[in-house]
Amino acid sequence: MLIVLITILGLVMRLILANQSFWLDEGASLMFAKLPVNQLFEAIKTDFHPPIFYGLLHYWLPLAGKSEWLIRLPFILLATLTIPALYLLAKEIFGSKSPVPILASLFLALNPLHIYYSQELRMYSLVTLLVVLSWYFLLRRKYLLTGLLSFVGFFTFYGAIFNIISQTVYLLLTKEKNKPKTFFFLVLPALIGFACWWPVFSVQLSNGNYLQTALPGWQGLSGTLTLKSLFLIPLKFILGRISFDPQRLYLLVGGFMVFIFFTLAGYSGKNKKTLPVWIAFMVPLIIGVLVSLKTPVLGYWRFLYILPFFILLLAAGVEVLPKVARTATIAWICGTFIFFNIFFWTNIQFQREDWRGLSDFIGNKNALVVLPFSGIFAPLNFYEPKATYLIAQSSLGKNNQDLLQSAKRDFVSKDNLYVMDYLADLTDPDRKILKTIREMGLRELKVYNFNNLGQVYEFHHL
Repeated sequence: MLIVLITILGLVMRLILANQSFWLDEGASLMFAKLPVNQLFEAIKTDFHPPIFYGLLHYWLPLAGKSEWLIRLPFILLATLTIPALYLLAKEIFGSKSPVPILASLFLALNPLHIYYSQELRMYSLVTLLVVLSWYFLLRRKYLLTGLLSFVGFFTFYGAIFNIISQTVYLLLTKEKNKPKTFFFLVLPALIGFACWWPVFSVQLSNGNYLQTALPGWQGLSGTLTLKSLFLIPLKFILGRISFDPQRLYLLVGGFMVFIFFTLAGYSGKNKKTLPVWIAFMVPLIIGVLVSLKTPVLGYWRFLYILPFFILLLAAGVEVLPKVARTATIAWICGTFIFFNIFFWTNIQFQREDWRGLSDFIGNKNALVVLPFSGIFAPLNFYEPKATYLIAQSSLGKNNQDLLQSAKRDFVSKDNLYVMDYLADLTDPDRKILKTIREMGLRELKVYNFNNLGQVYEFHHL
């Protein structure tokens, strides 16, 4: 009964602010999902994600309409199911009499980062559920089912391959009698699927390399191998998607939190039952570091699927504390998670990009909108596809040679001209697009700010 109440609590927490505007990556999800299935598989070559999440969203969109919370709802529900799934996994490892299963499910229900990504219209929370379930069935020796879940996980998010490797490592360290047969069931579905998918994956890989070449700054956003990227993984696992100024104080508080939480998690090492949990948590991180020597993959959001295992280690570490200290520590952990959730909810600057607000602003105006990009930003295609946009770049980072002439031609019949500054630090760091528009000799009236979208410059005819 208690796990039901905790799951309901987790669902309520994940419904708060579920109606936020979709941001850029969520807009990309919508853009792919709206395509007919045959076009989706062709268009997905321009992305670097597998098809299952987009396929699920494709069939849900016609039912959900344009309501943000309703579009997100099935994925919020799936993310919430990770809470009882983690409870079952913890029971399998620690037994039904241990407090660890309830503690772990409670911590995950309140965890700020998992709450944020439960609402994200991306594949990260779904693959987290699949990974937790795959470990549950692995420990129950249901190897074929584990392999099928790993297959679905891989085709939901490529990073799940790190989890398959970690499960292989675990089996190598166990006394499983028929290891070749076990590996066959565990790995074969994903291997066969990947072999069939290779023609698409190879194109996606090439496109990913092009993006990094065209926009060198993109590597920093993707998670290059730096101390900052490594530190952000445990920090975001605890604090969620927030930061604050001054940055020194943020890093000081964050460092203190990381030290305390990981010290508590380290106490779990006293329990030999935690071996599979440590493997599930550490192996993907180690592989991620090694892969990042070649290509950046250390974005903390890409490791959301190991967050439940950190939570398990934290709960197992708390269990070994003396009773009074254990109670106080549980209250402190829950209070910390609740505090940072409230901090996120009450500070709009941490919340998602306000493309809905921007679209409402330009939607009722006779305007030309200049975009510092090589296409229309995906959220604009969702919220305001009928507006008049001027694409300022022929390809990423390369401005159109006839931008001035195109702007003069398209603006003749318009009342307002707006220049977006979004992503310009990457695509147009010298602000050549804005300088070109200013050469038109227009009246520059005002600069608007929409949450996390940068500045929008307004021009009128003289």
